[in-house]
Amino acid sequence: MRKKLAALAVGLALLLTACRGAPLPEGMEEERLLSAGREVLALLVSGDYETVQGMLRSDVAAEVSGDDLRSLLLRQLDGAGVYKQIESSMVTGQSSGGEDYGVAVLYCEFDRKDAVFRLAFDPDYALIGLEVKKQ
Repeated sequence: MRKKLAALAVGLALLLTACRGAPLPEGMEEERLLSAGREVLALLVSGDYETVQGMLRSDVAAEVSGDDLRSLLLRQLDGAGVYKQIESSMVTGQSSGGEDYGVAVLYCEFDRKDAVFRLAFDPDYALIGLEVKKQ
């Protein structure tokens, strides 16, 4: 289980950080991407990991369970406290392995330590990756 979580965290971090920022892929809209990101954020902070797992694109979902998401979030947000609100947000386009995708970046306030959520979506708005880090 630990190896699977480590692979998930490393894979998602590489997907989201080893790429260049760019305009959103053709057909993606900033507000729709932010809305999709806010929806996933709300589900994650409310503990609805199974629904988030169901939002993952099928190739990603085959490798990640709701329990994997739960473990990742609990580990990454340990000590952050209770979620309060989104402080600011932005979007960026990225490319990795020949695939273009959009990323909703949500800077969030928690009662003890702030966090940033980076939620990657393919051009059809299927969730393909996420990264969560305390600030």
